[in-house]
Amino acid sequence: MKIRIENTDLEYELIYRKVKYARLEIKNGIIRLIMPEGAPDHEKIILKNMEWIQKKISHNQKQWEEAQKRMINDNRSSEEFQDLVISYMENKLKKMQLKVNKVRFRPMKSRWGSCSPNGNISVNTRLQYLPTRLIEYVIFHELAHLVERKHDKNFWHIISQEYPEYKEWEDELSLYWLRVKDL
Repeated sequence: MKIRIENTDLEYELIYRKVKYARLEIKNGIIRLIMPEGAPDHEKIILKNMEWIQKKISHNQKQWEEAQKRMINDNRSSEEFQDLVISYMENKLKKMQLKVNKVRFRPMKSRWGSCSPNGNISVNTRLQYLPTRLIEYVIFHELAHLVERKHDKNFWHIISQEYPEYKEWEDELSLYWLRVKDL
């Protein structure tokens, strides 16, 4: 859908779902308005939130520009990447006195890795393009889930023991995500 604001056509996606309240999202440059089924006045919601939308779009554009400055490592083979991950993981598991059930490498659409309740760790193959220090951070993050499942205070305490500036690491991962998500 489009709405004309100050001589500009703003495109957005209108989605009706079984939700109680309307919400706006901007992901990958796409504006989505999710509305309760049958709710009217979606244009009013867009107009009411125009300042927020413009700030968010501006922020996203700056993030995108910053992400383009990140160098990707396209010299690392899949085998080298997997060896790096397994070696680092074995080292940390020994130090943390933990065990992993299985490790899988696969392309993932929305995250760098995951840890199942059974102790299975999935690693996003796109990590291959990141600097080694960020790969190690992601693996440590997933191993921390073997101790604490949720991203709660205790979890971030575990992370901060190894990575005191973890918020900066998370920000850097967000920029790299924009850089490699389509590879």
